[in-house]
Amino acid sequence: MFKLNADLTSDNSLRKSLNFVILGITFGIVFFNVTTGSPVAGFAKVIGFGDLMYGVMLALPVLGGVAQVFASYFLEKSKKRKLIFLISGFLHRLPWALIAILPLIFGKGSYILLFLLILLMTISSISNSFTNVSFWSWINDLVPMHIRGRFFSRRATISTIVGMLSGLAIGKYLDLHNNLTGFSIVFVFAAIMGMLDISCFFFVKDLPMKGQKQQIDLKKMFISTLKNDYFKKFMIFFVIWNFGLSIAGPYFNMYMIKDLKMSYFDIILLTQIVSNIVTILTLPYIGRVVDKIGNRPMLLFAASLLSLLPVVWCFTNENNYKYLVTLISIFAGMLWPIIDMSNNNLILKLSDQTQTSMYVGVINMFNAIFGTAIPIVLGGYLIEDIAPYIVDFFKHYMNFNIATYHVAFFVSGFLRFLAVIYLKKNVKEPGAKSLRNVIKRKIKRA
Repeated sequence: MFKLNADLTSDNSLRKSLNFVILGITFGIVFFNVTTGSPVAGFAKVIGFGDLMYGVMLALPVLGGVAQVFASYFLEKSKKRKLIFLISGFLHRLPWALIAILPLIFGKGSYILLFLLILLMTISSISNSFTNVSFWSWINDLVPMHIRGRFFSRRATISTIVGMLSGLAIGKYLDLHNNLTGFSIVFVFAAIMGMLDISCFFFVKDLPMKGQKQQIDLKKMFISTLKNDYFKKFMIFFVIWNFGLSIAGPYFNMYMIKDLKMSYFDIILLTQIVSNIVTILTLPYIGRVVDKIGNRPMLLFAASLLSLLPVVWCFTNENNYKYLVTLISIFAGMLWPIIDMSNNNLILKLSDQTQTSMYVGVINMFNAIFGTAIPIVLGGYLIEDIAPYIVDFFKHYMNFNIATYHVAFFVSGFLRFLAVIYLKKNVKEPGAKSLRNVIKRKIKRA
C-alpha cells in the first residue's frame, strides 16, 4: 500500500497521506454502492413503496445539500477542516445502520416509516454536506495539481476493484435473502464499512487552510463565486447535466427489477462488474490524458456519448437485456470515470484557491436543489402519472409498445444532449487543449 504512490511523489509524508485516502475509499465504495445502488431500489420495493414514494424518499434528503454553503462558511470561519470532516463523516454513515432496522420495527409501507426514513436520510445528507466541502478543500491542498489526474485515476481503479468484488457478494446475498432481514444486514454492514472509510482519515496530514481566519462574510463569499464567470457557466452546465441524470437515474434499478425481472446478482454483474472491468482497463490512461489535454475537452467527448445511452435502454427487454445492458455498461465503464474526474478537477481548477470550500458548497447547493431533488421527484411523477398516458397513446395509435420507464429514459437523454450543447458553447477552461486539434495531430503523425 505504501509503495502505491511512489511514482507520483517522493515526499514520504505526502505519500502516506495519499495512501490512506485511497485506503479509505476501499471501504467507502462498499457503503456508497449499497446506499446509492440497486439495494436501495430493492429495499423500497420490499417495504411497499411505489416509484413516486421511492423518488420522494430519495429526493427530500438530497435537499440537505443546501447546507453545503453554510458548511463552507463554517469551515472557512473555523479552519478546523480535519475535525469537521471526521465528525460529519461519522454522522453521515451512522444513520444507515438505523435505517436498516426501522422496517423491522414499524412494518412495511407506513407513513411513519417514510417519515423516519426521510428524517434519518436528511440527517445523513446534511452531515455529508460538511463532509463533502471539507474533503474537497482538504484534497485540493493535499494533492499537487500536476499529479491530480493520475492520483484520482489510481484511487478510482482500486475502489472499482473492491466495489466489483463486494458488489457480486452483496448481490448474491440479496438474491438468497430477498427480505427485510436480508436488506437490514446489508445496510448495517455498509454503515460499518462507511465508518471505516472515515477512520482512515485520522492518519491523513492535516494541512493548514489557505486564507484569513477573520473577517469572513458569508454573503460576500457566496456572491464572489457567482461573479467568477468561468465557474458560473460550468455550474450551469453541471446542474443541467445532473437534472438530466436524476430524472431517470434512480429508476434504472427499478426498471431492471420490475420490468426486466433481473436478479440482484445479474444487475450488479451486468451493470457494475462489466463497467468496472472496463474502468480498470482504461483508467490508467484516462488520468494521463486528462492531465495532458485538459478537463473540458474530455468532458465534452464523454458527455456527448453518454447522452445516447438512455435511449439504448429503451430497446431492452427480458429477452435481450443481457446483450444490451452489457453493451451499455462497456461504454459507461469507459466514459463515467472521465465525467467524474473532469467535473471534480474543473470545480477545483475554476475555484478561487483561497476559498475552495465555498465554491464546492455553492455548486453542490444548486445541484442538490435543481440538479437532483427536483428532477428525482419529477421522474417519479412522470413515470407513475404521465407516462401511462404516453404508453397508451403509442400502443393504440402507433401500435408500438413501450414501458413507462422508457419515457423517463428518453427525456433523460434529451436533457443530457442539451447540457452538452451548453458545455460546448459556453464553458471554457484556461490552458486546455482542443480535442479536435489533438486528434488531428495524432492523425498527421500516424
